[in-house]
Amino acid sequence: MKVLNSILKEELERLIELRKKYEHDMSKFPKGSLIKKDIKGHIYYYLNYRDGEKKHYKYLGNLNKDELAKWNKNIKERRKLRQSHIQVKKDIKRMEIIVGRAAR
Repeated sequence: MKVLNSILKEELERLIELRKKYEHDMSKFPKGSLIKKDIKGHIYYYLNYRDGEKKHYKYLGNLNKDELAKWNKNIKERRKLRQSHIQVKKDIKRMEIIVGRAAR
């Protein structure tokens, strides 16, 4: 039984490290989504994101195709990381329950 408890604790530690890695990686990418506005016939882009309950709009300007593709790619990458982060947090909760029961 000691071996099983040890394996479970190692897995929990691995998941916690993975969560930290996802959090670090997500901080490198912009959060939110791009908003396209047509103002007097000119196209302008804004980054829309939340900080708690408050919405923010960061002006990005008139982006060319390459810049727009880069922004979209970075936002998409952050969303993938966020989904993985959410799953790891769920796995950590489950593993904490299992490790707690195994320790009894």
